[in-house]
Amino acid sequence: MSSTVPDALIRYMQNAPIALALGAIGTPDEPLVSVNDAFCRLTGYAESDVVGKNCRFLQPETEDTKDARAQMRAFLDDPSVNAGRFEVPNMRADGSRFDNFVFMSRLKNQTGEGSFIFASQFDLSAANSYSELKTYDHQLGKSIEDVTDFGKNFGLMMRQSAELLSQSAATIAGIRLHG
Repeated sequence: MSSTVPDALIRYMQNAPIALALGAIGTPDEPLVSVNDAFCRLTGYAESDVVGKNCRFLQPETEDTKDARAQMRAFLDDPSVNAGRFEVPNMRADGSRFDNFVFMSRLKNQTGEGSFIFASQFDLSAANSYSELKTYDHQLGKSIEDVTDFGKNFGLMMRQSAELLSQSAATIAGIRLHG
């Protein structure tokens, strides 16, 4: 399994308007191999501070992170699950808290083995309107379509992401309405 990130994917991530991160599968603890500027603005961390670490460092050591961590660990440990959505309490570099809605999808090689985890982050605490949620949903959908399209050139595939994605704006809206 190759852990070399195609340059086209890195370039795409850097130009994406939403917070994106890429983690390596098949290496201990699924460390980040790339994050974009939007991720750095959201979290307050520089890329050099986070590459090589698992995103868990963003999660405060509190009782309310246990369920989210368990759900994400179950996703990461089950290669038959291709995509997932998780609401996770996070902390920025300055110590301020935000509620992160994380969408994760496996990028798999042609033999079906996972190569990377492609993840987007959305600050639920900052979403003030359904229109913001729809914009994020649209941008995430575009990102997944683009990654799927050019990923094929590098033998990377995303499966089941579109179905989960189609439900993301409604899920975020439900979280905001009931949270």
